[in-house]
Amino acid sequence: MKLILLIFLAFSLHGSERIIALAPSISEIVFALGKGDELVGVSEYSSYPKEVTKITQVGGYTNPSLEKIFSLNPSLVIGQTHYNKTLQQLNKLGIKTLSLEMTTINTIQDSIKKIAKALNTDPSPLLNPINEAIKKAQGKPKTDQRILIVYGLSLDMNRGLYIAGHNIFYEDIIHLCGAKNAYEYKRTAQPVLNYEGLIALNPDKVILLHHSATDGNVDFEKAKEIWYNIPINAGKNKEIIILSKDYLSIPSQRISQSITTLCEAISP
Repeated sequence: MKLILLIFLAFSLHGSERIIALAPSISEIVFALGKGDELVGVSEYSSYPKEVTKITQVGGYTNPSLEKIFSLNPSLVIGQTHYNKTLQQLNKLGIKTLSLEMTTINTIQDSIKKIAKALNTDPSPLLNPINEAIKKAQGKPKTDQRILIVYGLSLDMNRGLYIAGHNIFYEDIIHLCGAKNAYEYKRTAQPVLNYEGLIALNPDKVILLHHSATDGNVDFEKAKEIWYNIPINAGKNKEIIILSKDYLSIPSQRISQSITTLCEAISP
């Protein structure tokens, strides 16, 4: 009995957590805060930093396994708000949870602060580069260019295009870089655009976000040629840019890199 008590006291004094991160962005932040060794479970899509690939996976965006999560005996499960149903179920099982909104630059920064507070560490090393990138972006000259950000390199226009709408960090970055979002309708986040809708928007520049996990080995030049033949300003002026950086799709502390990369593409 004394031995068990001593082990419990040692664990308490050390302050170590057993963390499960339900999204790649969250595991990235935990690692960046120097607490990666406390992660016991992550999303199956987590790939950065490389050490995260050695940690037990508990499911994907839509199917985290309660059984697997519970078997890892976590002291804290962190997820984004679309995991609230899962988080509520875990709360009922007596597991501490943290729900985060991570859609805009402001909510990403706020989430970093909340995770740092939960882990009793300083968020400044993560927030400072973001603030520096924001300040640098704000120094860009204003332009009337209308930017369309498209997810993926689908060569079949009939299937629809997933694009960056409103109230999402991509739009924040477009505005920071002094340009305008070509998508002006009311729908937020990630609308689906058909061919006729694309023609109607008539963007001045199109930025295609390529991700090897979802797009595979797409021929970049072939993809550009298809876009060049679409009757929009971006096609006519060959203002089609393909970006293939993994961090561009992750709302983590690496948003600082996303701000810099997208600003260079928007107003080189």
